[in-house]
Amino acid sequence: MEQVILQFFESLRTEALTYVFGVFSFLGEGLTVGAVVLLLYWLVGGRTGEQLLCTVMSSAAMNAMAKEAVHRPRPYAAGVVSRLDVDNFLFSTRDLGDTLSFPSGHAMSSTAAWTAGAMRSKKWWAWPIAVTVLLLICASRLYFGVHYPTDLLAGAAFGLVIALFWELVFTHLYAYRHFFLMAIALVCLAGLPTAPSSDFVHMTAMLAGGAFFLPLTSFLRYDVPARFVRRLWRIPVGLVCVGIVFAATYFLPEDPGWSLLKWFLLVGAGTFIATIFFKLFKI
Repeated sequence: MEQVILQFFESLRTEALTYVFGVFSFLGEGLTVGAVVLLLYWLVGGRTGEQLLCTVMSSAAMNAMAKEAVHRPRPYAAGVVSRLDVDNFLFSTRDLGDTLSFPSGHAMSSTAAWTAGAMRSKKWWAWPIAVTVLLLICASRLYFGVHYPTDLLAGAAFGLVIALFWELVFTHLYAYRHFFLMAIALVCLAGLPTAPSSDFVHMTAMLAGGAFFLPLTSFLRYDVPARFVRRLWRIPVGLVCVGIVFAATYFLPEDPGWSLLKWFLLVGAGTFIATIFFKLFKI
């Protein structure tokens, strides 16, 4: 049945649809989701911003760990469909791990983020928007032949569980939120020596950075400006903080240890250091 579904999407391939689905695949990329959530963390702040950050970071790290444990070949690697070679400014299929199919990172991270956002918004219209975007992101992965339908179903299910878990924590166990984040980070760090792939290292480092820096950031209490326009200044200030740390660590070696440090510090720049300057500039 999975082969029939994948071959149906393969039969739809056209140059125009490749760009359309490329847009939605780009929206589901881990870095895209992470960047959007970081911007929301800066602009919204408070429980909502922190919950979104915890949800996405834990989802991404746990997805990378699960992929390394399962090592399921992608559909094109198994010969189910042909590989669609795409490499443009939106999306590329050239650097995908051929044995990292289950569960889908796009489905898992996107479901976690959009579910958390819909729950925190408390608006009815947020749910149909979230479902529509998620379905299109999942369809894009079938179109490119990089995931089986079960990869997407499992990723969506895991993402939903993670989003509900953090909603429970932030609603009923708010005082213990950092302990839960630290526990998940320790589990991922414990599994890192067995499969130190670049994606697993990066995602685990970001999760560890969140577990270390978010508790420190919570001590930087200050009055958040009521005017949203004033808070927009956080975007360039935050980008400068992340950019400086990125430039300072750019030439570090690419081995797992240094990569772990680099991404750990980048999370610190985007949370703790950026918040220091938000408070200093009263934005």
